[in-house]
Amino acid sequence: METITKSIATKRLENLHAWASHMATDVIFPWWTSDFIMDKEYGGFYGRITLDLQIDNEEPRALVLTGRMLYAFSAAYLTFKNPLYLERAKYTFEYMMDKFYDKEYGGAYTYVSKEGVPEGTDKPNYCEAFLLMGAAQYYHASGDPEAKRVAFETFDLMESKVKWGPSSYYGNMTRDWKPAKGMGFGRRRNNPPAGENNANAPKPPAFPPMPEGAVSFPHHLCQAYVRLYEATGDERVKAALKEMVEFLAYRAFDEEHKCIASTVGPDNKRIGTRQSFGHDCEISYLSMRAARLVGDEKLYEDMKNVIIQVCTQVRDHDFDPWHSLYNGGDLTNDVRDPVHVWWAQAEAVSSMLCGYSLTGDESFLDACEAQADYLNKYFVNHEHGDWYNNIVVDEEGWHVTNGGHGFDKLNGGKCPFHNSQMCFEVMDVTERLLKA
Repeated sequence: METITKSIATKRLENLHAWASHMATDVIFPWWTSDFIMDKEYGGFYGRITLDLQIDNEEPRALVLTGRMLYAFSAAYLTFKNPLYLERAKYTFEYMMDKFYDKEYGGAYTYVSKEGVPEGTDKPNYCEAFLLMGAAQYYHASGDPEAKRVAFETFDLMESKVKWGPSSYYGNMTRDWKPAKGMGFGRRRNNPPAGENNANAPKPPAFPPMPEGAVSFPHHLCQAYVRLYEATGDERVKAALKEMVEFLAYRAFDEEHKCIASTVGPDNKRIGTRQSFGHDCEISYLSMRAARLVGDEKLYEDMKNVIIQVCTQVRDHDFDPWHSLYNGGDLTNDVRDPVHVWWAQAEAVSSMLCGYSLTGDESFLDACEAQADYLNKYFVNHEHGDWYNNIVVDEEGWHVTNGGHGFDKLNGGKCPFHNSQMCFEVMDVTERLLKA
């Protein structure tokens, strides 16, 4: 009986691996590697393309989009060895260095016009993380020494200028690397907020004031450090990663609600009651990958104990009746976001597979497969490729709707990062489990 059960589990993992490979090569990357999205006149990629394939070339080009595309193309080449992916990675890196990279102070501009003119000079660590992540992964894929130089230059700036304590980084910096107010995300015209010619847009949650000494976990910077360490094995990067894992294991875990608090005060108590379940999912497998790289056995076990609780909470409480992850909600009540956004759906697949890999509990595998099936049914855009951004499924059927990143097929937030990363993660974890 045990042999039969193991054989069934093996087949399920093999099917997940094949599904992830198909999703990447046949659904996601055909759109993102298409000539249609490339600006042959000004270089790079258009700033915005609508759901019905209208090009808006006045929309500023985003560092976040560019860095994420560089990461995705590079990781795709490492996974599949298709030379087209490396060709697109090279094109993206050269464009990023030509138009975004700050040759005087290092780092990169958050937004530039199609001509390459910077639109604002603040440098948020959220955005700079994708300069580092993209450069690190491109170096890993290509061996380009300039990519390695930029990755380490950015790492050194993060550690020497942006960091103010263990796993603690200022949210925003000036061009010459002094702390700045706000989050500094710069100019974005697509999907304007509710009240500005867009009455139907979702209103962003109100963020509580940040007390002195509060820390928001920089999960994208952690992702970037993971990629840099995997590419180079540098001990300084490993030390910074260890601080990040320690923060997650010993400071950020909300024991009452079994989730990761996005921001904690100096007393290690969470700030605010809003919780993003998508970020719980994203951080779950990220933290375990980082903990494995750090190689501290006790820290790994402590992190594992936290993440099993987080994944269990997500599995048992954060999916809707159609087996789709709620984006988030308020921890003081049962109100959940009605619209499901693409990136959180992708992270749910990886998180539930992480829960299975840590426990062997097949209910996590059930949740992983159910979320993958939901993506197949509702999110895949069978007409033009890739995924829709936001979906509502209810008693009346399914609907493409407004929400995070609007309706666009390409903009500063809609990119091939989360869903391609899901594919790479699923393939990596299933391969590791099948070899065990």
